[in-house]
Amino acid sequence: MSAAPVCFPRLSLSQAVTTWQDLSRKSLDEIAEFAAAVSTAGAAFYPVATGRCTDSDLSELREAVLNAARAHGYPDAGRSKDKTSFDQAVSKILYDKMNILPSDATSVEVWNFINIRVLPDVVIWRYGRQSVDGSRWDVTEERLYAMNRTTFGRLWWRAYLLGPDISQRLAEDESVQLTERPRITGYAPLARAIATRHLATISVTRRMDLLRDAMKRLTRRLVVISVFHMSGDQITELVDDVFRESQEALKTEDARR
Repeated sequence: MSAAPVCFPRLSLSQAVTTWQDLSRKSLDEIAEFAAAVSTAGAAFYPVATGRCTDSDLSELREAVLNAARAHGYPDAGRSKDKTSFDQAVSKILYDKMNILPSDATSVEVWNFINIRVLPDVVIWRYGRQSVDGSRWDVTEERLYAMNRTTFGRLWWRAYLLGPDISQRLAEDESVQLTERPRITGYAPLARAIATRHLATISVTRRMDLLRDAMKRLTRRLVVISVFHMSGDQITELVDDVFRESQEALKTEDARR
């Protein structure tokens, strides 16, 4: 993979939909063969991109993700637990392998290309199912084209915002709570402080309720304060304070039951 940050090819929504409609009616082997031939030839990039990924970069990325999928049951249907473990492993792989510019990673068209041109067979294994008549593969549109739920884009952003090591330790519900609230976790130092504090509550009863309550309290606090001018210690202190409030609130709630 290129040493310097690079941009990746883009696939517009109309191109992505057209390509997917064709692919979805092929066998998994045919789809894998199509993906294995991925190339940057004729691909669209950010117009003024200077550093661009190469065909070798795309092939290396595909092979690394495919190996992780195989280790978690691909191409068999497998268990949801294995696929969650796959997500945790692949968030780090994407972060380490892609070396993508964060500004480029904000484009859903980049993830359209990754989902449909580089790893469509893995997307199908992770989220697809055959139609009732067996004529095509069905994958919900949000896993293909929606920025906040796109199959691989969301995993890269988890590793970027939370750090690759932390992202590997979080379950799906925890990651959703931490990364799908852009007002709170769009700022990496805050996101990592929350995740670190949450991981420290492993023995706390109603752990997910605690996280949800803390996120709501943080949302209210951030209306009147800004974390962008805080030091790392100040952000940690803020997060610890909010979690303590939430713990006390849950204890009071439990006592009333």
